[in-house]
Amino acid sequence: EIIYSIDDKSEFVYLIHSGKVGIYSRHGLELGSLREGEIFGEVGRVIGTLRTVNAKAKTDCKLFLIEWSKINEKLEQADPVLGAIIRGLANRIGDANALAEKHWQELSLYKSLENKIKP
Repeated sequence: EIIYSIDDKSEFVYLIHSGKVGIYSRHGLELGSLREGEIFGEVGRVIGTLRTVNAKAKTDCKLFLIEWSKINEKLEQADPVLGAIIRGLANRIGDANALAEKHWQELSLYKSLENKIKP
């Protein structure tokens, strides 16, 4: 089951109470496999964008929706340095996901040509 898709509005952050969730790039590369106790869906809100990945349930899941206002309250109460660290990490996650997909697409291209190109 799809939890959210790329370009959806980033409204909620999710806490996995039970089950497993897969995080996937635009072209289906699995970027992460999450399990109970983990939180996901925060990157888009932190960096102010639409969803940048697809999230799909890998098993039956029980998820808790956390409203962004609750997260934002905690961020406002935290030391500003922590907020800057979180924004930096969120940006790096987005960059790393994009780079992983780029390399994955290049690898797929090379593999598709492997049998067609004779040295």
